[in-house]
Amino acid sequence: MAAMARYVYRARGRAGVLETGTLEAENERAAAVALRGRGFMVTSLVRQEEAVSAARQVSRFFRVNRTELVLFTRQLATMISAGLPIVSALRVLEEQSTNPRLKEIIASVRVGIEQGGSLSGEIAKHPQAFFEFYVNTVRAGEVSGVLDTSLNYLADYLERELDLIQRVRTAATYPLLVLGFTMLVAVGAIIFIIPSFASIFASFKIGLPLITVVMLRVSQLVRQFWWLILFGFGGMVVGIFVLRGSPGGQRLIDPLMLRVPIMGPIVLKLAYARFGRSLAVVIRSGVPILEGLTAVAGALGNRVVGDAVERARGRMREGQSMADALSGSPLMPPMIVQMVRVGEETGAMEDILNKVAEFYEREVDNTVKRFASIIEPVLIIGVGAVVGLVALSVLLPIWSLVSNLPR
Repeated sequence: MAAMARYVYRARGRAGVLETGTLEAENERAAAVALRGRGFMVTSLVRQEEAVSAARQVSRFFRVNRTELVLFTRQLATMISAGLPIVSALRVLEEQSTNPRLKEIIASVRVGIEQGGSLSGEIAKHPQAFFEFYVNTVRAGEVSGVLDTSLNYLADYLERELDLIQRVRTAATYPLLVLGFTMLVAVGAIIFIIPSFASIFASFKIGLPLITVVMLRVSQLVRQFWWLILFGFGGMVVGIFVLRGSPGGQRLIDPLMLRVPIMGPIVLKLAYARFGRSLAVVIRSGVPILEGLTAVAGALGNRVVGDAVERARGRMREGQSMADALSGSPLMPPMIVQMVRVGEETGAMEDILNKVAEFYEREVDNTVKRFASIIEPVLIIGVGAVVGLVALSVLLPIWSLVSNLPR
């Protein structure tokens, strides 16, 4: 069987209303035939990867803050629940927004809906703010007629995700500050302290210790080629950022991230927590499970784990249960497989998945705290080592000179 691809379409139904959405098909021709079979007159049909790739290349530099997205989602759900038309609700949120980028996006979505588009179709055009999982959940709410409920589920999901990320950042702040201070001490010593002793050491009539010679050479190179070092470091940071924002770059970086000591297990546990939480939202929102798994795979933060979920989805299409399909992946821990099997047997899948998410969220929190408690003394020792290295490179020649003075 040929691999299925997802296409973004714009088409007019029998009533002449313009609709936007996605569907799976083997190729563009099959997608067009399927749409015509539903009574649509197709006006635009583009493979999803091509439709969003250009937008992502630009939009990754202008992402909307996750806190603002939570607030937007919660307020939109509240206003729709109160019976306010969606266009009016978006106009209110547009006026209230203090973020120029978000205000622009809301305005674009509002105009698209006024011209006959759907909320899910319009927000899908702005991947810098609304990721695929968000779009699919909104689409399910539109189809089932409980858009406000789906938005509330999304707001809950985003709040828990934001809380988890903030806890990780808080735990990592102190070690990063110490590491930054260590680098500043090292750079300051190499640029300012060591050169000030260079002329003094040159007047010595004795051989300099190896550590002093090395430090003098390093200082000379840094002072002479500082611009090249700075440019190279900046280029490396920008290169990683650009790679991380592209599908090809993610497939290159994500496997490496899982192999990094300490960081790899944290990334993996984060992905498991997101899997449980996002799949629970999919089930609660009424999204078809096979369609929802595609959105879940893109919301895990690591393409390797996402590919494992996609392969499991393929096995489910062939008739396997979710637990059996997940057990076929070595990346999926037995605990998740067993919990999913219990959920399938008891019919309490949503509750089971939330418990899985809570377990791995605690694991992430504990792992980061343990890492912080271990790395703090190591970094302090590192600061001492840097200071000691500079002191030795300066004091050893002086001690050698003093020991060689005639008595």
